[in-house]
Amino acid sequence: MVNTPAYLVPALLPALLVGIACYVLLRWAAVPLLVHLERGMEYAVNVMVAGLLLPEYCWTRAQRRVSGHVAPFAYTYGDAVCTVAAAGHRCVSTVAWALREAANQLGHRGALCGGLIGAGALLWSSRP
Repeated sequence: MVNTPAYLVPALLPALLVGIACYVLLRWAAVPLLVHLERGMEYAVNVMVAGLLLPEYCWTRAQRRVSGHVAPFAYTYGDAVCTVAAAGHRCVSTVAWALREAANQLGHRGALCGGLIGAGALLWSSRP
């Protein structure tokens, strides 16, 4: 009979389920999820940019009402925010492309290794 430590017995079934879930996720679900993650990150960057541009919009609008024209430096902030946003969009698309390519190259063995690592991590965390 195999001598399995007593603390591992209750953790074996959850570790097996985590290993199977990691395999399925890495093999078949990672690429479609990364496509949606890229879209979500693009939307998050857009929302952040809109939040950063709102004070400038309100300020320039108030200046136009009061004086009829806007200060010359007013659009510099907006240009800087848009430049940072464009860099953010490029960064998100580059990282998402690299992750998708890596997930496409993974194959069955890589997904199996990922599942084994996930199961091993769960077993490792359950030890006393």
